Amino acid sequence: MRTTAGMILIGVMLAMAAACSSSEPPPQLNPGKAMRAAYAASLQVSAAQISQAQNVRGQLPAGDGVQILSAAGIAGVPATDPWGGEIRFHSDGTHWTLSSAGPDLKWDTPDDIVIEDGQLK
Repeated sequence: MRTTAGMILIGVMLAMAAACSSSEPPPQLNPGKAMRAAYAASLQVSAAQISQAQNVRGQLPAGDGVQILSAAGIAGVPATDPWGGEIRFHSDGTHWTLSSAGPDLKWDTPDDIVIEDGQLK
């Protein structure tokens, strides 16, 4: 009986050591990827509203910042992401970008969420 319990304990310790040696925690302890994916999907809902407004009006107001969207009557686009970072919006009237720096809160990194003219990049 002691041998079995000891073997289980050693197995658990080896598994913990292996998990700690990787650069990323196990998925169940790292909700970042799932949260990023869920937020990207919700940002696409906002992007669909922007695209619809552009189709109806023929163009969007030019400028920077989500506040120009709300001033133009396009509601529901958040000002911040779930990590507390700013949501950026830029439009030249024809082409537009809606973006979040993502979980690392740093711009121009692989985890950024960028939607250009309605397409997730």
